[in-house]
Amino acid sequence: MYEISKLFLVFALHRSGSSAVAGVLYHMGIPMGDNLLGPNPTNPKGHFENLDFVALNDKILGSVGAAWDRPPSRDRIMASKLPENEVYSTLLKQAKPVYGLKDPRMVITFDYLKPFLEVLNNITYVFVWRPLDESIQSLAHRSNSDYATAQTILGPYNANLNVHREQLEKENKDIVDIRFADLLENPEDFVKKINQRLNYNINYDKIKEFLDKDLKHF
Repeated sequence: MYEISKLFLVFALHRSGSSAVAGVLYHMGIPMGDNLLGPNPTNPKGHFENLDFVALNDKILGSVGAAWDRPPSRDRIMASKLPENEVYSTLLKQAKPVYGLKDPRMVITFDYLKPFLEVLNNITYVFVWRPLDESIQSLAHRSNSDYATAQTILGPYNANLNVHREQLEKENKDIVDIRFADLLENPEDFVKKINQRLNYNINYDKIKEFLDKDLKHF
């Protein structure tokens, strides 16, 4: 028998500031995974992205013939035949008494993952917002592609993000909204909202050092 965990689940588009949000959670003392995707030139301070959770999302996408840059419809993702025991096993391995998960793919896979996640966790849904045009331009720059290609990829993500936000609010779920620009300018408000669920001792200097303006490098 498992114990219910406290999960901070980050919802965001690619290139929307989710790494900054996940990084703040990490520096607040919330584990984001034992096997994290490291920094690279387009994300120099790290992604704080659990590679095992990413792999699970990729399997779900692959099971319906899709990929992160070829996002399927919400109906199509529900046709996934990934074995339930594999999903539960993967999620249980990531769980801690308090922890966070972040992977933009989840905006696409959430319809399939929702019942698994909710039975295992008490969830605070953290929605990250950045103007869609900025995310599209940033993705095009990172991928060395054109604006239209990036727009085609992120369009379904953006639609799902808004649908999930509306549905979770109707279900009276615990939701925290944060705009990327606001996080960089005034992280205290976001940290206080998260800490209302935790009551940790917070090192604001460490968070501010992490959140320099270079996080918005494009």
